[in-house]
Order: sequence, then C-alpha cells, then structure tokens
Amino acid sequence: MNGRSYIINIKAPEKLNSGRVTRRLIAEASEDARRRIHSLRGGFSLLECLISLSLVFFILLSSLEIAAGARKVFFRQKEIQEKELAAGVALEKIREDLTTAGAGLSVITGTFDFLPFQAGEEKLMLFSAEEQTSLLEDAAAGQNYLLVALKPGLSSLLKKGRELAVFDGNTGGLFSISAVSGNCLTVLPPLSFDFQAGRTEVILMEKIEIYFDRQAGIVRRRVNGTTGQPLMEEVSNFNVTYSPQENLVHLSITFESGGKLHERELLYYPKNLPKSQAPGN
Repeated sequence: MNGRSYIINIKAPEKLNSGRVTRRLIAEASEDARRRIHSLRGGFSLLECLISLSLVFFILLSSLEIAAGARKVFFRQKEIQEKELAAGVALEKIREDLTTAGAGLSVITGTFDFLPFQAGEEKLMLFSAEEQTSLLEDAAAGQNYLLVALKPGLSSLLKKGRELAVFDGNTGGLFSISAVSGNCLTVLPPLSFDFQAGRTEVILMEKIEIYFDRQAGIVRRRVNGTTGQPLMEEVSNFNVTYSPQENLVHLSITFESGGKLHERELLYYPKNLPKSQAPGN
C-alpha cells in the first residue's frame, strides 16, 4: 500500500508541469497569431501606395506608347501596300491597252505620219481598229463629208468625236466625226486628197488616252473622248515616253507613301508596230 502511494506521488507533478507548459505554449502561439493578424489588418502606408500607383502608371504609359507605335507602323505598312497594289493595277491596265494598241492598223501605220502610239510628257494616246467599212461614192479634196457603207452594228458606233482613218493605199489621213446623219459622216478637217470609192478603206478607230490630271493628282483613262475615269489617285508625277527608233514605251508613276516617294516603271515593246516601220528606220 505504501509502495503504490510512493509511485503516484512521484508521477503526478510531472504530468501537471507538462500540462502547464503546453497551455503556456498554446497561449504564446495564440498571442503571436493575434499580433500577426493585427499587423496585416493595418494595411499599407501612404508612401507604399504612392509607389505602387506610380509603378502601375509607368507600366501603363509605356504599354500605351508601344501600342501607339505599333499601330502607327501597321497603318503605314498598310498604306504602302495599298498604294503599291493601286500602282500595280494601274500599270497592268495600261499594259493591256498597249497590247491591243495598233491592232488592225498595219496598213496605215507609218503612213501620213501616223503612229498608233503617241506620247507626251504626261499623256499617252493609243489607237486600234474597231470597225472597218468602205466609201459608197468618191470623195473630192475639200469635201467635209463621207458616205460610208453601214455594216451591222456600225451605226451605234458612229458618234460625234470618234476618230476615222481614211486610206486608199497611197494617201490618207485622220479625221474626227463632227456630225452623223444616217450613213453621211461630217468630218474635220476637210479632205486634203481625192478618195475613190472602190479602193478606199475607212477605219473606225478606238482611241484610248492615258493622262495625268496634275491638279487633282490623278492618272485618268479616257476612251473615245468620254469622261476620264481614275486609274490611280494621289499621284505625285506621271511620265511617259515612246521611242519610235527603239519601238519602246517607257512609263513611270511616282506616289508618296509612308513619308517617302516611290516610283514604279513599265517598259513595253509594242507588238503591233514592227521596228522596221517606225520613223527613222
């Protein structure tokens, strides 16, 4: 009985001390946690907030500057591509016109100083045969009208301002229709030579003009004296030359894009005018 009491008296204080230590540690941990929570609830200082806002503003401003620069570059490249495309389309259309120019006019090319390619500094005129007919009666020098045979579909093409080539194998000339009355065509200028009905060809020509409207900055295309339609806008310069000796057409379009001047060129050797027929050969 006494031995068992002895053992209990020794162990009991150790358990009591251990419990106290545990409670003290728990209390200290709780106090430390309360202090941490209280410090977190305190928030940031004014200086910290100002520094954070300044950094955010700086990053945002830098991002906007980068975006604005990228946007400017994008639209500049887009403008350049659009201008390049417009110049390419205009030159391709001119090339197509050059391909047909002179077609059907081989019998008169090189005679009475006529060439189907007539070029100035800012203008190009191209001629090709659209329809062909003949005289119904002889025409005398000084006469200002022609009586022609009307083929099917020809009447709708004979209009004021259209160009005619009259050629009898030796002599001929270019005339402009000033009035139409049935098969009687009033022409300008008056005839300089006599033309016999049996041997004279009358060719109704298609006339295409490519010219530069400098005031508007537009390269225009006009067919048979109609209103000139825009081929390319916002053009700084347009230049075209034709060398009969070399049978070479040289054309250039200059336009501004992206703050710089760009030039596109077209070199073309007309197929409907043999070099041997060109003046000077």
